[in-house]
Amino acid sequence: MSSTPIPTSGRNPHITPRQKAREIAFQFLYRYDHEVPASQVFDEFTKHAEHFDCPPESFDFAARLAETTIKQLTMIDEMIQKYAQNWRLERIGAVDKSILRMGIAELLFFKDVPASVTLNELVELSKDFGEAETPAFINGILDPVSREPLALAGKVPSAT
Repeated sequence: MSSTPIPTSGRNPHITPRQKAREIAFQFLYRYDHEVPASQVFDEFTKHAEHFDCPPESFDFAARLAETTIKQLTMIDEMIQKYAQNWRLERIGAVDKSILRMGIAELLFFKDVPASVTLNELVELSKDFGEAETPAFINGILDPVSREPLALAGKVPSAT
């Protein structure tokens, strides 16, 4: 196993189950990008979730988010390339890329989560794990993705 450190958060311990699920899924996707062979994704995710004390109420959402992101990675990376003007995918930092990938998966394939919730949660996650400019970068890509036809189709509307 690689010595790539997994990012950890100084986030408030009183986060919601979905916030915890996103944090666990992000950490796994960061790790997956560095060291997890595709054939071992489910087993490795389960070990990862146990290691980070993923509560049972967060596990299913986290697992679904990580699995969807990995299964749709080609389409997701194409979407990043479309909106990350003047940035090649390989130049985007691992933290930013993992957050973007997960956010796009949630925007496109999780119809039960309003886009505004996804945007807010991923920007908050990027504040915990990214650099100072990460939240603006994440928002600058996820916001237009949220208006893509695939993201809008069947999406639960945001509360006003």
